[in-house]
Amino acid sequence: MMTVFEPQRFSIVDIENLRPHYARTCKDWLQNFDSVANRVRAMYSDEFVRMWRLYLAGSSAGFQSGTLQLFQVVFTPYGNNDVPWTREHLYRSMAAGGQPM
Repeated sequence: MMTVFEPQRFSIVDIENLRPHYARTCKDWLQNFDSVANRVRAMYSDEFVRMWRLYLAGSSAGFQSGTLQLFQVVFTPYGNNDVPWTREHLYRSMAAGGQPM
């Protein structure tokens, strides 16, 4: 990542692997999809429904097992020091019932 960002005069300030979050997200999406699968099947096809079920279940399994990874990279222009020191502001917001900033 450094070879991509540094020549463009960006500094990486945070990297987080969202893999565990996406394992759960895909699992939840699959449950939601299954709850409306009959409506989806009526609009598209049984093959379409099977394809999406496979995609969501496989993605969830891949993130759970570690064969799929998803990284969030936060970067800023060189010299910018106006960045949070920790991720505490994210968790404070969520604890108060808000959305992450």
